[in-house]
Amino acid sequence: MVRSQHQRGYVTQIVLPRCQFWNSNKWSAMKKLLSFILLFCISFTAIAQTPDKPVRAVTDPGVVTTRQTITPAGVQSVFDGRAYGVAFGASANDFFVLTARGRNAQAQLIHLDWQSNRVLHRLPLKENPGLQGLRFDTVSKQPLFSATLPANQQKRATAVRLLTLNNNAVQVIGDELGTNIAGALALATKPNAKGQRLAVVPLIYNNQLAVIDLNLNKLLGKVATGIAPFGAAINADGTIAYVTNWGGRTPKPGELTAPTGLEANADQVMVDERGIASTGTVTRIDLTTMKVTHTIPVGLHPMGIVWDEAKQRVYVANANSDSITVLDAGKQTVLLTQMLSTKETRGFAPNALTLSADGATLFAACGGLNAIAVLQANDLKVKGYIPTAWYPNALALSPDGKQLAVSTLLGVGSSWRDEPAKRFVHSYRGSVNVVPLPDEAQLASYTTAVWENNHLTNIAATNKATTKPVPAAVPARAGDPSLIEHVVYIIKENRTYDQLFGDLPKGNGDPSLVMFGADVTPNHHRLADQFVLLDNFYATGGNSGDGHQWATQANETAYCLWPGYTGRSYPFDGTDPIAYSGSGFIWDLALQMKKSVRVYGEYAGRLPETDKQQRVNLLDRWKRGEDFTKDWSITAPIKSLNKILAANFPPYSQAIPDVVRAQILLTDIKKWEADGKMPNFVIALLPADHTRGTSPGAHTPKAMVADNDYALGQIVSALSKTPFWKKMAIFVVEDDAQNGVDHVDGHRTVALAISPYIRRGHVDSTFYSHQSMLKTMELMLGLPTLSLFDLIANDMRASFTSTPDFTPYEVVEPRQSLFELNPSLTSLQGQARLDAMASMKMRFDVPDAVPTETLNRIVWRQVKGKKIPYPSVRQSVFAPLAVETEDRDREK
Repeated sequence: MVRSQHQRGYVTQIVLPRCQFWNSNKWSAMKKLLSFILLFCISFTAIAQTPDKPVRAVTDPGVVTTRQTITPAGVQSVFDGRAYGVAFGASANDFFVLTARGRNAQAQLIHLDWQSNRVLHRLPLKENPGLQGLRFDTVSKQPLFSATLPANQQKRATAVRLLTLNNNAVQVIGDELGTNIAGALALATKPNAKGQRLAVVPLIYNNQLAVIDLNLNKLLGKVATGIAPFGAAINADGTIAYVTNWGGRTPKPGELTAPTGLEANADQVMVDERGIASTGTVTRIDLTTMKVTHTIPVGLHPMGIVWDEAKQRVYVANANSDSITVLDAGKQTVLLTQMLSTKETRGFAPNALTLSADGATLFAACGGLNAIAVLQANDLKVKGYIPTAWYPNALALSPDGKQLAVSTLLGVGSSWRDEPAKRFVHSYRGSVNVVPLPDEAQLASYTTAVWENNHLTNIAATNKATTKPVPAAVPARAGDPSLIEHVVYIIKENRTYDQLFGDLPKGNGDPSLVMFGADVTPNHHRLADQFVLLDNFYATGGNSGDGHQWATQANETAYCLWPGYTGRSYPFDGTDPIAYSGSGFIWDLALQMKKSVRVYGEYAGRLPETDKQQRVNLLDRWKRGEDFTKDWSITAPIKSLNKILAANFPPYSQAIPDVVRAQILLTDIKKWEADGKMPNFVIALLPADHTRGTSPGAHTPKAMVADNDYALGQIVSALSKTPFWKKMAIFVVEDDAQNGVDHVDGHRTVALAISPYIRRGHVDSTFYSHQSMLKTMELMLGLPTLSLFDLIANDMRASFTSTPDFTPYEVVEPRQSLFELNPSLTSLQGQARLDAMASMKMRFDVPDAVPTETLNRIVWRQVKGKKIPYPSVRQSVFAPLAVETEDRDREK
């Protein structure tokens, strides 16, 4: 644990000079030595700490790929692992924090005297913490927390529990309450008429509220709620509870619905015409009769909830609507709803609430804004904002009402490993800040900092045109004349920059990390060389469950971030409508602005393998020149998408070669030429670069990446030889980069921009991310922004020019064979045999069902040889809204 007091800013990167002399081979060893020395110096204080006497400075934070700045107010304590909740203890001097497991520690409940910077007790947990699942019981003077016991060989099902402390050891109050995932509990402070003092725990997966007698440590029963209940509030004597429902109410017959996942019994939720979950509700439950009395509509994704009994007002944070709703607890009606963001700045994501002791002030944790909104409780007028670390997710007021504790899910980003100069992207450091309640002047100062941190101060001024705009490839404002009429967006799977481009001498690469160089990916290399090399581009998502959200929505909902979909779905493919941002997808904006759209594979579900030889057989058919345009007829899970979907183009499947996908798209390109008409916006999925490890008889990783490369080259070459090329831009990106390592960061990824208006042969080292690419496409097509994050992103105009070069691209066939197969198991020995056996057990029908770290090492050994050790990540840029799944949590 690390702590810093009144942190106001961070050193975010070490930048070494880039010049011909510095980048020469002669000086490469010296550069590495100097880098090591510099990194060692700034990291020393962060690693020289004891478990119970942490240092008071964080000198090694990451860079935020959303382009936000982090300046948390107050006194900060940083933990190994994400922080899931915070609660003050019996005094204002100490608090409890509930953390998920970190790189070097289990999940923990930590008791901290924050004023003296001393850990009073640290309790490792075998359970996974509940979401906002921590409360301090003022009666027992102990913390209570929800958690889920993972499945094991003796007990195959997970089990939600309610736990407390007894002599600094875990005591189970309620066991086997539900499965998969627990929500934010609530406690009564007085007994009811039967002498029972109650606690309630939302069971997110089970759509129920568990009711527990704290006196007898006994489950009294469960009450059905809405879909995916998250938070709960209970009155003092435990007779009434309110529960927020992430997925809203149960649909009525005839209403437009969609399932939350692929299971036969998956919940159906109400959706709008775009396929996005369209209701959020609060369920009122009479705990005496164990019956639901009212279902009250609020905003999308209601999460945090707090009840002011004296004033009969219930406050609800609607995370996917960026709003706060006030309910009348006497009439069970909505009194008021207050928006926090504007249409252009969607993504504030209020998710947790607390009230001042007098009930006059409401505090709302805004996860996307990295701030606490301070509101007048009576009318929800925003008084100001307090800056926090990354993604505030729980709040608590001290017993004296003078201090506000804020836990942040992702805190200060990825930490150093034990040795100097080694960082690892999975090493999360959540945090808790204790902030004295600010007076008016201090709050005004904090508010200015929040606005500056989020680059919102001058947004209105920069959006005003001062002169008549001249047509440009990337206009200054959406709606200004553009030289681009056709945008093609190609989304691939899971590679880092260094894995492909580390051998390009003009970019910031590490040749030692190259796995799929020019012999495997000649088209990627030629495109980067002939058009523009983007060597500072980052995937904001950390896995496919959030990577595809960022790549298509420029946002990530809390449901994906925690993640709340545990046990219910894996929403990379359009199969869970609760996962999607309320502002919609980029194709929604294009259709709204009367642009023609065609989607190939993205969000079109997934296809199972028909047999183990399917991919081999399809590639053999492709070699014979067969036609695939009639092999598939796809129906997307998002019903509205089917209007613009290429139904004959397969969605995600590692059993289908990308050159087969390309053949289908190339057929359509010929039709567009014949018709003289091409869609304004085309999205295509090319996922084969994910690979299938060393599964015996399957295509090798290099063969699959070469397949992906050749498919991309064929598509670009064909498009560049059409009449539409003169007004075209092609963008290529990975949804995430978790299947490899990179010397800058595990989130740095392969991205390409291809157009006659590209600055040919240029290296663009501007800091870009998914949101940058989306913003550039929006400007070209005259679309509004999707969220706060693409609004404030750097657009990619530095890669473009207004002087075109219409020279088409010529595809090249990789030297690496597309048909190369992994050897049979019987021919293998030692580690290669173990790797093949491990690959055989992995699921490849879902992008991240495999244990990523294990797969990465398997592929590394096959490509690089076992004598070259798997490298550690040396630096890490941390994406604050991306959470990778640990290997032990992967589907089996």
